Amino acid sequence: PRAYNDLLRDFVQDHERRGLHLAKFFFPDDQVRPSLPELRVEVLELLIRLVGSYIGPDKWHEEGLDTPAKQASRLVNDLIQRLAASPTKDASDALDRLLAESALSRWRDALSRAQDAQRVTWRDASYRHHTIEQVCQTLNDGTPANPGDLAALVMDRLRELAVQIRRGNTDDWSQYWNEPHGQIPTPKHEDRCRDVLLSALQVRLRLLQGVDAQPEGQYANDKRADIRVSYGDFQVPVEIKKNMHRDLWSACKNQLIKLYTSAPDTDGYGIYLVFWFGKDRTQPPPSGTRPANAKELKNRLEATLSPDEARKISVCVIDVSRPD
Repeated sequence: PRAYNDLLRDFVQDHERRGLHLAKFFFPDDQVRPSLPELRVEVLELLIRLVGSYIGPDKWHEEGLDTPAKQASRLVNDLIQRLAASPTKDASDALDRLLAESALSRWRDALSRAQDAQRVTWRDASYRHHTIEQVCQTLNDGTPANPGDLAALVMDRLRELAVQIRRGNTDDWSQYWNEPHGQIPTPKHEDRCRDVLLSALQVRLRLLQGVDAQPEGQYANDKRADIRVSYGDFQVPVEIKKNMHRDLWSACKNQLIKLYTSAPDTDGYGIYLVFWFGKDRTQPPPSGTRPANAKELKNRLEATLSPDEARKISVCVIDVSRPD
């Protein structure tokens, strides 16, 4: 590959017929499945570009004889699966580039599924068991030893804040409302609510040296979570919504899990935080009635998670509703 990658690319690209001949090379003796040797990530990416630019996934499922187009489609699918099974950053970067390639738009769904699978594979492969010293440090209320510890720590501090906001004698709930003189109070903008909460969270995390909480942590594909809490080489994203947000019932899966917790340095851990401003302001669920209170909303959101998701995704609903 080091000697011939560039030559192959220059000869085949922009020539559909040559791309089909290249695909045929991997089907000796008319085999149904391609015969693929061990190939590096850069070669897998090149072959997907050269063949997939002219053939879509629909050809693979056509009835009838095994045509060159069907072979080419099957080859691209197998190459994509090879990338999905590679537990490396190179494979993750390659899938990002392939997803951004307009010539491969017909393969976008397959590439997106492969990207999700590859991030899980990479994350699992990079997991390391903790030393006895790290476990003792965590049990002694020290700094976290892994993303799971960090997520538990953040949830503990958020629960403290939730109690202070709801039951404290300083009316902290009022910080989340606009109260113009002589007018009906309204909930603050979501970003302003986040800033108020983040300021209080930072104070509670400051005692743990090295633990940092910042707004808008950047993740894969230039996506941003509302808060990123980090320590050392790992971090936990926090996605925030008000209970009247239109994506209230879908953001946990479609944003937090799909876009943020897939990053290897999170190990799949994340927190979905919702500000509760009252029942009448709650976005209606896809089915059933609105939750009656913050606790019921928390239970309903947790019920949308699969058992595997629930092991690493925490739901926190903070009641900032007006007492009156």
